[in-house]
Amino acid sequence: MLADAPGAVARELLAQDSARVLAALTAPGDQNEGIHAARKAIRRMRAVLALLDEDEFELEREDRSLRRLGKSLSALRDAHVVVEAAKRLQALHPGLAWAAVVGTLEERREGILQHAASIDPQFARRRRTIERVLQRLEAQPWERLRRRHVRAALARSERRVKRAASRAASDGDAEAIHRWRRRVRRLRMQLDAGQALAALGGDAKGHVASSRKAKALHRTSDGLGWLQDLQMLRNLVRRMPAEEGKADVLLQIERQRDEVSP
Repeated sequence: MLADAPGAVARELLAQDSARVLAALTAPGDQNEGIHAARKAIRRMRAVLALLDEDEFELEREDRSLRRLGKSLSALRDAHVVVEAAKRLQALHPGLAWAAVVGTLEERREGILQHAASIDPQFARRRRTIERVLQRLEAQPWERLRRRHVRAALARSERRVKRAASRAASDGDAEAIHRWRRRVRRLRMQLDAGQALAALGGDAKGHVASSRKAKALHRTSDGLGWLQDLQMLRNLVRRMPAEEGKADVLLQIERQRDEVSP
């Protein structure tokens, strides 16, 4: 059971996700799923740290370490994502020349995973990073955290989401859309943490409103995520050797992108 004090709750949330990262990176079975789980836990940790943006806390070092750790796993995760995206479209359109595309992407994913394993066997270096971060977090003045700090941070995150959405609508470029997605995803995670921290009010109406907002953010994040997956898939297929059916595959990807583009 989590303690009532917001600092104790925040500390426990971070400890739980640290444990999830360690477990995911050492779990037997599908390493790709473990990497995905680790990256999600790292993002949740960074989202919680962003709620503690007060003078009492010194978290820049921890956030940088987590950011580098997540980034070190991004190529592995992206290699898996494009395989899953290709298989998803293959299931929708089995008549197209997806088999060769999927096979090429699977070989690429395996090569990237093997290279990572040769540099950091069993993710030992990455596991040491998360252990050091957790040790440093233990020294933070958790007793000084107040719910008003969390509410102020949530309000800042909401404003950032609105600004990012506005820029994405006006610019329409991939980077602006990707930034919007990151803001949306972080706010969704922060709303979940805010519920645990009892920073959103104890009334039932407030919890319902927060839950609805989180669900809406989740839908937006999923849609933008699928668009990003399609963009990565398109870029990789374009660089593949010309084969029969490649043009049809690219056309289907473009149609999917048109359907989900904001």
